[in-house]
Amino acid sequence: MKNNVRILSAFLAATFALLSFSACSENSPAADPQPNAPATDPAPSDNLSPETDAPEEQFIPDALDGVDLGGQTSRIFCWESWDPGEFFVEEDTGEIVVSAVFNRNLTVEERLNVSLAWDQYPRNDAAYGSTLKTAVSQQNSSGDGTYDIVACYGMRIASCATDALLMNLHDAARIDLSKPWYYESATMAGTLHKGYTYFTAGDLSYNALARMSGVFFNQALVTDYNLEDPYDMVLEGVWTIDKMHDVISGLYVDLDGDGRQSQGDQYGVMVANDQMQTLYYGTGSHFIEHDADDNPVLSDDIYSERTVTILEKYLSLFSEEAAFKNSIGDDPTIFDEGRALFYIYPLGHVSEGGLRESNISYGFIPQPKIDEGEETYHASVTNAVTLFAIPLVIESDERASAVFEALASEGYRQVSPVVFEQAYKAKYNYDDSARQTTIFDMIRQNAVFDLGKIFSNDLFSGFSNGVIGDFIWNNRDNYSSQVKSLTKVWNKKMDKLTEKLNFGN
Repeated sequence: MKNNVRILSAFLAATFALLSFSACSENSPAADPQPNAPATDPAPSDNLSPETDAPEEQFIPDALDGVDLGGQTSRIFCWESWDPGEFFVEEDTGEIVVSAVFNRNLTVEERLNVSLAWDQYPRNDAAYGSTLKTAVSQQNSSGDGTYDIVACYGMRIASCATDALLMNLHDAARIDLSKPWYYESATMAGTLHKGYTYFTAGDLSYNALARMSGVFFNQALVTDYNLEDPYDMVLEGVWTIDKMHDVISGLYVDLDGDGRQSQGDQYGVMVANDQMQTLYYGTGSHFIEHDADDNPVLSDDIYSERTVTILEKYLSLFSEEAAFKNSIGDDPTIFDEGRALFYIYPLGHVSEGGLRESNISYGFIPQPKIDEGEETYHASVTNAVTLFAIPLVIESDERASAVFEALASEGYRQVSPVVFEQAYKAKYNYDDSARQTTIFDMIRQNAVFDLGKIFSNDLFSGFSNGVIGDFIWNNRDNYSSQVKSLTKVWNKKMDKLTEKLNFGN
């Protein structure tokens, strides 16, 4: 059953700061609270308002001026993501992101003379069940055109694409995928042949920012242990896997005195299983690339010595006593209470209850490079990213595509600048210099949306979700032999995908 959700303003104001502790997992294990650690630096103030005087000319315009949808209603399927208020809010509460989302939607309605109707489905049904595919399949069969747009957990959108249930976005009348409000990496991940793109992400919602994985660090521990400055290591290009290994060595402290690694101790780095799945893509590696005709093909990265080296380096790092593989799931308590130097997790944790209300001083940097010779840092987008698409059979291409484009272009102008500049750069920024700002820009520009990761469940039996992640988690080094045994199966599935879609021929 569909749940046509309207978020009450009081509830949203209270819950916006409380994102799930399980942002990428197929499961949601319960948190295991820990005793409070001594406070360090005070948390930043919430009393900031969004910029209102940014010159409009700094933004690239869209091509929607003059579009008038005559007061029609555009209905959108969306899921209950881990980022409350991602799609719509009931009213403007004054909180910076709430205001931005509210005003974005109001602007779209006024510009296009359209009413937006958001049908939001419960997370378990939309992310892990068949609700989305059933709704789109029924719409395509009946031709009733219920939904103009579908926005859901990435793997579910991908599943619709593999079943040929989605429109080619290049055929949509008003969508221009070359515009900056669509992430190029996300668009390429949704491209299955030259001129055939079935889904994308970007400024359509702030979720694409919130789900970029990196490394939080505790500034007080950096100071207490006289460690190298994490910002400087990144900007100097020396932030590598080996450097992380060196920095965390010797930081383990058995605080609870039980003689073993436990939730009550101090660590150099902590990570949960599902977040470990980001480490491969965090090095800029891919599982699927595109050939000259934009056909998806298995990446050479899978078989490379570079990948074996990445695995070896992380296996060595996580053999350290100071490296904690958190078996109870995405529980950030250890970091939020000041008992971990590094925490591998998506950027959205800055808005979560524990970190937002904790007293630690922190920063955010990308996951490390494999070595200093590599020029670029990257950010793997986690499984919980929202992807946007249009069903194959719709009532009005003009309405669906215009609303799609307007949500993206107005998000680019109104929402992303507030979230990125205010919530992530200013509101939560402890660094007085421009270093954190520079690093955030770097991370955003090099986000990795990989088709193999997105199609992991449908095509690759889950292997491509993390590639080396399970090997690191289970301390296994038989990567090369396992990949060799699976290659023939993967190639057959890729061939079947190409044959199934047939790319309109």
